[in-house]
Amino acid sequence: MNTVYAWFIAVVAFFGFGADNNADNMYFGYVEGEYVYVSAKQSGILETLSVNRGDTVKAGQDLFALDQDQQLVALGQAEANLMMARAKLIDESTGQRPEELAVIEEQLRNAEASFVLAKADYERSKELSTHDFVSPSQLDQAAATLDQAAATVGQQRAQLKVARLPARSAQIDEARQSVKSSELAVDNARIDLDDRSLSAPAEGYVQQTYFLPGEYVQAGMPVVSILPPDKIKFQFYISEPDRAGMTIGMPVLIGCDNCGKPIKARISYISSSAEYTPPVIYSLEERSKLVFMAEALADEPTKLLPGQPIDVRLAK
Repeated sequence: MNTVYAWFIAVVAFFGFGADNNADNMYFGYVEGEYVYVSAKQSGILETLSVNRGDTVKAGQDLFALDQDQQLVALGQAEANLMMARAKLIDESTGQRPEELAVIEEQLRNAEASFVLAKADYERSKELSTHDFVSPSQLDQAAATLDQAAATVGQQRAQLKVARLPARSAQIDEARQSVKSSELAVDNARIDLDDRSLSAPAEGYVQQTYFLPGEYVQAGMPVVSILPPDKIKFQFYISEPDRAGMTIGMPVLIGCDNCGKPIKARISYISSSAEYTPPVIYSLEERSKLVFMAEALADEPTKLLPGQPIDVRLAK
């Protein structure tokens, strides 16, 4: 509510109604409200605006959305990184791939076959050496070949055993941390994407929209303002002599044009200083001309909207 209108109400309250109305416990003011300003958490182009001024929205109802191209790309990249991190963890935990194990197993079979052949050749050379058909040097060569074949078999068996083992604990821990970091990156990307679409935090009346689709919205700038029913309040003005008799929680009755039955409310705030008053000189003789602002909240939600003039009486 602007200052000019409030000044006018204060002047009317004092000059237009005076002491006679105060004697009847009647005060004058207007309806005011505390708005919820729904702002964009990030900057971007306003892509959709799902509400108009004057609409009534429910809590959780879609209000507006910003462009999401960059956030969708970031989420896709984060999900891809997570898949790679999980695949690496599985690979580190289960050893080498079946295809790699098959290669090592085939090399082991070849080594075992070579060992069998070298052993048979050595036994034959040994038998022949007893009849001087094979020289000692040839027998030594056959023995060396057998030893080499046996060593190759042992090496291939050890290599196959290692290939079947998972990675060392430090490598597995590193892979697990990589998965955790990737999961957090996905969560963060999803939050960024969700922040591009805003919904109503509470039920209420759409008082104003500040941007149109296609316009650029700075982060933190309100796009929609909502007036919840329980945030409507009544501002009125009381004279200095009556202020001392007012207390927080005191019941009052709110009246307005075509309102029908008075609205029950309770005083929620009383100003500690004069506000919106005509320019008067304060003195003991003139202090009755001072006007103080007070506020009241309705006992039940009301359909009155800000700016509507009201009169207030103390409930008896």
